[in-house]
Amino acid sequence: MRIGRLLRAWGAEELQLAVGWKIWRVEHGLERTRLRSVLYGDLWPVGEPLEATCRRLLRSEHEAPCHGCECGIHAGRELSAWEHYLSVDAETRVFGRALLWGATIEGSAGWRAACAAPVEVFVPATVRSAAEVAEGLAAYCIPVHVGAPALEEELVWS
Repeated sequence: MRIGRLLRAWGAEELQLAVGWKIWRVEHGLERTRLRSVLYGDLWPVGEPLEATCRRLLRSEHEAPCHGCECGIHAGRELSAWEHYLSVDAETRVFGRALLWGATIEGSAGWRAACAAPVEVFVPATVRSAAEVAEGLAAYCIPVHVGAPALEEELVWS
């Protein structure tokens, strides 16, 4: 999906774009393949953005992301910042880049944003049925690469 189309489709008067690295769990079944957030298990919808909410029960209700909280959709500047998430349950983990927008808070390691959508996914060889998973992820209408490069290789995107 092209960024210009995102701007028109989802409104972007105050759009603060960032592109960062994400790790997802992949949910692969006979009928569908979808991305899920690693920590909270949020399903990343196809054809529309994921919208952040705060799940901290003891805090007052607020919009995500919030400066006094850790809520929001997280993405890192570098993939290596998320490497530990790839090592746990590796047969269900994929990684890639996500476009973040809306209210966005920038930190030293990356961003937290109100809205996000995947823009590119890498399916490592360690993923169970990697080729089928990649085929299923085509539903997101983004580039999906099978057999991801090693984490040690610097992945640069501009």
